[in-house]
Amino acid sequence: MDAPDPLLALEHDHVHLSRLVAELRQMTAELIRDDSRADLSDEVAATLSSLRDDLFEHFAREEEALFPYLADALPDLGPAIERLESAHDRICGGISRLHAIAVTGDAGLREHRALVAQLFGRFDAEYVEHARNESEFLRSLAGRLDGERRQHVRRLMKEV
Repeated sequence: MDAPDPLLALEHDHVHLSRLVAELRQMTAELIRDDSRADLSDEVAATLSSLRDDLFEHFAREEEALFPYLADALPDLGPAIERLESAHDRICGGISRLHAIAVTGDAGLREHRALVAQLFGRFDAEYVEHARNESEFLRSLAGRLDGERRQHVRRLMKEV
């Protein structure tokens, strides 16, 4: 994260994360639709691993740098921050469960296709709603964080 504006950097993260979710959505649909495509397991596991790592990094910058700063500087944002953090927990739980199944390989994915469909459906819905909510939240900060405050947030986020 080396963008001059930390809020834009977080927004840019969502472009990347949403692309990975879309790839995973396509692979999952193909896997569920066609049992013979269980050979997708390596690709699914790799995409889940990349998405999980990138989500964890993104959420860490928010929860370890941005959110504590905002809670202190703009305490009225507390309830919104709590909602975003709760969504982070649900998203992390979903991606972790999906990854645990995917790394079992083709047989595990075949055996748990219905569970994968259910877990991915919940994860996908949660992620899409969260990305929208977080984008709105970040945009709402535009008028509340001047250049000096943004630079402070940028320094905090670089430390994470």
